[in-house]
Amino acid sequence: MFSVFKNINRLAGKSKLLDGFAIFCARFLPYLMVVFLFFYSAYRSNLYLFFYAIISGVLARLLNEFVRLFYTRERPARLEQTKVLIPLPKNSSFPSGHSSFFFGLAFLLVFYNTYLAVIFIVLSFFIGIARVFCGVHWFRDILAGVLVGFISGSIIYYLLIIIKI
Repeated sequence: MFSVFKNINRLAGKSKLLDGFAIFCARFLPYLMVVFLFFYSAYRSNLYLFFYAIISGVLARLLNEFVRLFYTRERPARLEQTKVLIPLPKNSSFPSGHSSFFFGLAFLLVFYNTYLAVIFIVLSFFIGIARVFCGVHWFRDILAGVLVGFISGSIIYYLLIIIKI
């Protein structure tokens, strides 16, 4: 997995355009996704979808904190050769909080709107890869975030079925 990180992060600092795109995806795309989902849900007169998706993302973040009780991992920015393009978070890098949250949203959407879910899954991958590119996550952090997001989205969906909402 180190070689995957190295091959992605070594591209940082070589192109202002690519660096700018990665920084945008890592720092600002997440906000746009939440705002878009809110307006989409409001337009469809289904704000419950927005709130369920946010709950799924929050559950994913809580699951991350549970994992971090047993396993912590330093960020790749600690390595001398890592190029860091964005501010470094202070918590453990495993699993990625951004990936967990946004894949949690995306996987919950699979049960309600497949087309929108595919868009969110793709954008969530952009966020994850951008965070590797920017030097704040290992690639396995992103993969773990995908798994946590899937678990979170599935739990929320099945809880909604059980309580018949």
